[in-house]
Amino acid sequence: MTMKDAGLIPVTIKTIDDNGVGNMSLHLVAQQGSRLPAYLPGAHIDVFIPQLGPRQYSLCSEHNDGEYYEICVKLAEPSTGGSHFIHHHFAPGDHLTISAPRNHFPLPQAGRYLLFAGGIGITPLLAMAEKIAQQQIEFELHYYLSDTEKAAFLPRLTRPALAQHVFLHDSSANDSLRHNTPLSLCHPEENTQVLACGPDGFIERLKDIMRTHHWQENQLSFERFSNTNLNNETDSQPFHIQLGSGGPRYLVGPRQTIAEVLLSAGVDIMLSCEQGICGSCITDVIDGIPDHRDCVLTEEEKAENTQITLCCSRAKSPVLILDL
Repeated sequence: MTMKDAGLIPVTIKTIDDNGVGNMSLHLVAQQGSRLPAYLPGAHIDVFIPQLGPRQYSLCSEHNDGEYYEICVKLAEPSTGGSHFIHHHFAPGDHLTISAPRNHFPLPQAGRYLLFAGGIGITPLLAMAEKIAQQQIEFELHYYLSDTEKAAFLPRLTRPALAQHVFLHDSSANDSLRHNTPLSLCHPEENTQVLACGPDGFIERLKDIMRTHHWQENQLSFERFSNTNLNNETDSQPFHIQLGSGGPRYLVGPRQTIAEVLLSAGVDIMLSCEQGICGSCITDVIDGIPDHRDCVLTEEEKAENTQITLCCSRAKSPVLILDL
């Protein structure tokens, strides 16, 4: 697993605070007093965890001017992965390495917004809600939890600018997306954008509800925690990749990824989540037809066939020529 050094930023953990049951917020500041790159709501960073490598976390800072970055990490139990290490080993004063912000979940322009957060999916949507409130645009934020004690960012969600727009839903009281559809979802409006972040099942349920009530597909933008397309092994035929118009050619077997083949060949590529959800390995395609299996590129971008995620996508054509 590699990442080009140019995008790496050394930071220090300034503070660590509890943020609802099972959640921990970290404030990260640049070392040597410099400022961090500014970003827009929906952006995320890679946090490089010792012995584990990069893990992706949405930026949820109250201010995005580069003074600090805030991330909120939910402890996944049982777990020995990134959340376990952060919760049990990170401490204020620790030095870390992070990536520069990337944003594959931007806030689109609209006259009205409906935001749906499943659990820790609140992190990118909170920053969006605060931005929408500043612009004085109509919105609702629906926050779904297995227990309201696990709610993160309650002090920010209950401030006057957001409080009247925020709705907490406790699934233990049958107030789930499945059992109690918000009225605003039952009446589609052309100028409304729906944004969602949460587990696969939560996103799929929301999509089903929107289809039932005849929303347009382009009215929904979402970010999910994992990529269900990775379970699709249909037509995983071997194919070749070629570096540039006249570069070397490599065979990608049925059980190999493009990224694995390139790394084995010593090709320096950016690689992070390895699930097609972060976008760090997106590469231009010079020729050939990709078989898109990621959750990052839009349907329009996939139809253009000019980019591919190296970590999970494959090829429909015998050869893919990559701009590497």
